[in-house]
Amino acid sequence: PPIHVELRKIFRQDDQDFIDLLNRLRYNEQNSADLEILNGYYKSDFDQNEEAGYIYLTTHNVRADKRNNQKLDELDSELNSYSAHIEGEFPENMFPMPEELHLKEGAQVMFIKNDPSGEGQFFNGKIGLISSLSEEEIWVRFEDKSEVLVLPYQWENKRYTIDKESNEIKENFLGSFEQYPIKLAWAVTIHKSQGLTFEKAIIDSEQA
Repeated sequence: PPIHVELRKIFRQDDQDFIDLLNRLRYNEQNSADLEILNGYYKSDFDQNEEAGYIYLTTHNVRADKRNNQKLDELDSELNSYSAHIEGEFPENMFPMPEELHLKEGAQVMFIKNDPSGEGQFFNGKIGLISSLSEEEIWVRFEDKSEVLVLPYQWENKRYTIDKESNEIKENFLGSFEQYPIKLAWAVTIHKSQGLTFEKAIIDSEQA
């Protein structure tokens, strides 16, 4: 029979008052004291440009894309574009990121994969700034001044079948999508931020 498992321990937060507040929001049971606490963090004159490393969390892709494109246009550096390399069967609805990646030096970006080298130089959700660009190389600098050379990453499309004779699972390679595993990250949707950890964030829940 199915086993019922309930996850009760919270690992990403240890402030019980904050945990209780988040749970009340989750169940739509927030009170005036909760709203007063949250509104205390609202800064109408805050400028994202003043502090590097902040990510803007918003509700819809169109709002995030508009902010990212606006911030990219504001940079005076040269625009560089990188096209994904696609082989075999890899339908567009499976693309892990846009086929065309547009970047400039100084752009704020976020990694969308963990470091495949095992050295832990970056992780999914880590934010940095493009420090230099060329046709073949992309360098990202982090807040601690360290830099990393970004290498293309290959996503694979596979199909799994069961061998009727051996009753074993067979893996069939269908195609691949290769692109640099970064995206513009002045803004991202709240939905796509789930599971990620950010040190500094601006939350815009309008039209949620």
